[in-house]
Amino acid sequence: MIGSRYRKHDILGFEERIDPASTALIIIDVQNDFALPQGVCGLAGDDISPVAPMIDRLKVLIAAARRANLLIIFMRTIYDDVVLSPTLAEQYARRGYPNSICLTGSHGAEFVEGIDPREAPNEIVLTKHRYSAFWGSAIDLFLRTNGIRSLVLAGVATEVCVESTARDAFFRDYQVVVPADCVGCYSEDRQKASLAVLARSFGILAPSADIIAAWQKLGNGPRNWQPESRAQRQLRTLGRKVDPEHTALLLVTGRSVVSPGASPAGIQDLAGHARRAGCFVVHAWPAASARQEDPTTGLEIVPCEGEQIVRYHRASAFADTQLEILLRSNCIRTLIVAGSETNIAVESTVREAFDRDYYAIVPEDCVHAPLSEHDLHASSLTTMRRHFADVIGSTRIRSSWAHAE
Repeated sequence: MIGSRYRKHDILGFEERIDPASTALIIIDVQNDFALPQGVCGLAGDDISPVAPMIDRLKVLIAAARRANLLIIFMRTIYDDVVLSPTLAEQYARRGYPNSICLTGSHGAEFVEGIDPREAPNEIVLTKHRYSAFWGSAIDLFLRTNGIRSLVLAGVATEVCVESTARDAFFRDYQVVVPADCVGCYSEDRQKASLAVLARSFGILAPSADIIAAWQKLGNGPRNWQPESRAQRQLRTLGRKVDPEHTALLLVTGRSVVSPGASPAGIQDLAGHARRAGCFVVHAWPAASARQEDPTTGLEIVPCEGEQIVRYHRASAFADTQLEILLRSNCIRTLIVAGSETNIAVESTVREAFDRDYYAIVPEDCVHAPLSEHDLHASSLTTMRRHFADVIGSTRIRSSWAHAE
């Protein structure tokens, strides 16, 4: 996410929340099977009459988003048999859908006329196979890549795919705005109930006219999706990368014995500098161990007050742990990984950090491997340096922090 972790308790004003530079308009499932009388939902008996006037208002919102040069993502549902789970198939059978819904190549899967995306660099079409746009699609990658902080969610059906997407967006730390007159479903009661839930727990509601007026007032300018803006957000120097405001030090505790010549005291020294500079510090411990002592070094690793402990169950400290939520919650952009074992826990974590769009840094004198894997340790450093991280001496990192201590 864009911003400083020191602003996490602020309440955003409306215009800041929907700033066109960092906001995306997400159009959800405005497809013929959901919206037309001859679509699957209409033929199954759903009252689709509220959808058509909603779509007319949505067209106005889309036109305003285009004028404001927003990033626009059109989400389409495809429920072919190959991606239809037994639970979802049962749900659709109970609703009376004859052969699933929105099948590839069918008229029902096409966007409603007038909602079609244009050939433009800021208009993207993504496919989903579950209610939430975040399940099984690349939407989070596109949002992260383009510096998006806020989502305006519109489409159908309010209490199903729109609300599911809003919940997951909120859980991923995006600001959620729902134009209440640009979402629709087949029941007034369900519409009201869903909007009440969304407004209370997952975002804010606003008339589309207010959103359009704010975009017009804010005017055109640089947008985070534009290549020039993406380039400006890049951290090109070591000093910018390890800025304590957005840097975390991850201290990985391994399981085996290190090779001679390793310097475990260097890890403690790096941790001390990180703490004094104000970096966010996280400890990753094997889930099966309750020890604070690193078995690879015999060096006691004691977290300081306020430092977090992640219990990892697989090679990567990201796999099924709270590491990602800790980093996102504190607006971390750079992850420095130190500890052991280089070719297993360290490299696995660094690879995943890179794929999640963090800047990864490995202090080569502060990572270790077992004696029997010394050759793999060297090979791992080479691989990480070439593809995934800045592999450098810890002295350079400490020097960059010197002014902050």
